[in-house]
Amino acid sequence: MNKRILFLATTFFMLGGCVTGYTLVEPGQHSIDTMTVNASSGWNLAPGYAAPGKRKNAQVWTQDGLLLDRLVFVPAIPDGESILLSSAKDAAMPVFHKSMLANELEELVESTIVKYFGEGQAAVNTSKLRPHRFGQHSGVMFDISAVVSESPTYNGVVGAFIANDELYIMWYFGAEPYYYDKHLADAEAIISSATLAALN
Repeated sequence: MNKRILFLATTFFMLGGCVTGYTLVEPGQHSIDTMTVNASSGWNLAPGYAAPGKRKNAQVWTQDGLLLDRLVFVPAIPDGESILLSSAKDAAMPVFHKSMLANELEELVESTIVKYFGEGQAAVNTSKLRPHRFGQHSGVMFDISAVVSESPTYNGVVGAFIANDELYIMWYFGAEPYYYDKHLADAEAIISSATLAALN
């Protein structure tokens, strides 16, 4: 078994290894930094240590465990910064630019996942790029799949929009063949509901 691939797979897909530190996300409206989403059912909020490579203001939710499904929220990524954080010099992440078009945001997500796993270790495909309105902001949604060595095959959906020159991005991944379908409708509805929090 390639230990490096297994390590990258478990860290990117946020396998925490235990349930300590998880908290219940009740149905209703939730604030994630400057973004709000609406959940129609309960989820479990993963502790920060379960998600290496994510930003401090991001959140990761799951239903059946992070290796099986995960709903990730990464709000307010500044112009010129990456979606995921990496300390490895040979794994410099592609960066977001406030002028990016819809297809460029799609490519940014693809290249981020490929770069995180290492060139040649993951096959990532996106499809069905479509416009979506996130509150007052125009954005996009698209489908995604990831085949990674020594890991389950994942399918998912991504939502993204730019507001105040910052990128707000959310994605759901579920392991095939069962978990993706099990939580897709709920996860997609939560992603679709995202909007900026009202200013006081």
